Amino acid sequence: MIRRILVACTFGFLLGVVYSSPVLSGDQTSVPKSAPATQPKAPAAAKPATTAQMPLVGVTIVQIKPELLLEWQDFQKNEVIPTLQKGGVKQRSVFVTAIGPSFEYAILTPIANYAERDGDSPIVKALGQEEARAFGQKNRRFVASQRTFSTRVRTDLSYLPDPNAQLPVAVVSNYSIAPGRATEFETYVKTDMTPAHKQLKTGGFVVYQGQFGGDGNTFIVATLAHDFAELDKGPAIVRAYGQARATALQQKLAGIVTHVERTVVRETPEYGFRPRTTSENR
Repeated sequence: MIRRILVACTFGFLLGVVYSSPVLSGDQTSVPKSAPATQPKAPAAAKPATTAQMPLVGVTIVQIKPELLLEWQDFQKNEVIPTLQKGGVKQRSVFVTAIGPSFEYAILTPIANYAERDGDSPIVKALGQEEARAFGQKNRRFVASQRTFSTRVRTDLSYLPDPNAQLPVAVVSNYSIAPGRATEFETYVKTDMTPAHKQLKTGGFVVYQGQFGGDGNTFIVATLAHDFAELDKGPAIVRAYGQARATALQQKLAGIVTHVERTVVRETPEYGFRPRTTSENR
């Protein structure tokens, strides 16, 4: 239940994380082929990011007590968001399970590095120790269960054709991988999944790999959609290749994938925030 939510951060949150870095986005200076030899040499092309350079995302999965849901929602908008912003948090995205566990939300924030956890939390920075304790006590009143963990966005495996697309719905596929078989799963994503999505011109998908706080042999794939109606079309693999080849591809995963779960999530932007873009500031 915990792992299948985390990929919800694939929407506006993920795009902001992935495309904010020239290294991760592949941004580089281009030089005309006809440039005279006397001109200074152009900067070397940016090298592909190693896995260790790819974005980290902190995830909190919280299940809210049903009878306190409306109060929790007001608390998020009126107290949590202003406090986090005061404490230095630049971005926060919140997603709710639409098909799956009820009253469950995923709260996601970028992680610059793990060293940032050595200092005070944003809540303490904003309120001080005493008020932060009172804030935490109030927050815990709403919570039935909670867990935090971290994941890494695999930008080398993800396919995002339009960073500006509005894709508030995602089908979340959580794959448990047999030990030592991760490279084979990555090959499947690159050679089978990605061509199918490109052929169909879908909204794309994002791949995450579990880090700390959960199963270390996990890959999570979030297939993005404009709305729930897109789910009626069926999986991209089937639509692109036909049922027979799609079945063969699934058989190829036997022994690589030990278990898979699927849920559907949607974004709840009213409980999150992000940096304003240049156009929004004009």
